Amino acid sequence: MFLAIDNTPAIQFKDVQKVYTNGHIALDNVNFDINSGQLLILLGTSGCGKTTALKLINRLIEPSSGEILLFGKRIDTYPLYQLRRNVGYAIQHIGLFPHMNIYQNISVVPKLLQWTKSETDQRIRFLMDLVQLPFEEYSRRMPNQLSGGQRQRVGVARALAADPPIILMDEPFGALDPMTRDQLQDEFKQLCKKIQKTIVFVTHDLFEAVKLGDKILLMNNGKIERRATPKDLTQNLSDDFSRQFFSQHGFQLMLHTKIASDLNPCKKSFQTFPSYDNNNLSHLQADISFYQLLNRVLIESLDTVHIFQDDNFIGSISRDLVFDSLNKLLKGWKP
Repeated sequence: MFLAIDNTPAIQFKDVQKVYTNGHIALDNVNFDINSGQLLILLGTSGCGKTTALKLINRLIEPSSGEILLFGKRIDTYPLYQLRRNVGYAIQHIGLFPHMNIYQNISVVPKLLQWTKSETDQRIRFLMDLVQLPFEEYSRRMPNQLSGGQRQRVGVARALAADPPIILMDEPFGALDPMTRDQLQDEFKQLCKKIQKTIVFVTHDLFEAVKLGDKILLMNNGKIERRATPKDLTQNLSDDFSRQFFSQHGFQLMLHTKIASDLNPCKKSFQTFPSYDNNNLSHLQADISFYQLLNRVLIESLDTVHIFQDDNFIGSISRDLVFDSLNKLLKGWKP
């Protein structure tokens, strides 16, 4: 349905305003765009307009003024039923149909699109494998037979069912316990590399935002205060609102935006490079955050960690280098 055009953003907001009948201005002349394949985080104070922006994209609500474009075409020129079938949507409380098993829940949109049984089976098997829920074990279970984290995985699979180019996510991990949430965030980050979708992700969680986002829109009172990468946003608190919003967790957030490869892993001591082993606690991916790297070194009492880009060995980082780097960050930190 959506035809990608070279160098045309997947989503554009042009002077978009949303004013409710009671006079409340939810969005105040908002302008932004999202490139294909980006994960954009909408972050901000309660009532700042995050969810309103999300709902406008699939026309659950309509703007009061301005234009929203998908791949260069005004959103209101797409037939509404086609638009919603081609934009995946995942929400905090998942919204699985309790009377349907997992297979039936994921197949809702393919069924509406009149996919064949063979096409649907193939897609659902692929998706369940992608979200780490083996088909034979889970496809016939009912939602009440799954844990919260498993139900959330099904919600993500359902949002991906028709292979939509755009996915909207409204605090999808917000109702989970911290351990499950952290695990799903890690899995989702890896999933995003594989699926290469344009994703708009609403959250109020600062750490989730900097962990997952390619770009972050920091919102307040219906306006965009900042648009930046997680690293730029947390390391350059250039305005009063940013400083106030991030001040309590500023240093921790900075540790989340620095990654292992920033420490210049060293290859010199190796004649034969190690092979990546996901089960080896000392083997880490290059994009792991400094915060996670520090935790791994401390908790596992590791003297050395080996850094990989996918399966390719980049180099090693010593425990001393990790602590020296932390010391330098502490000395240079300005709240």
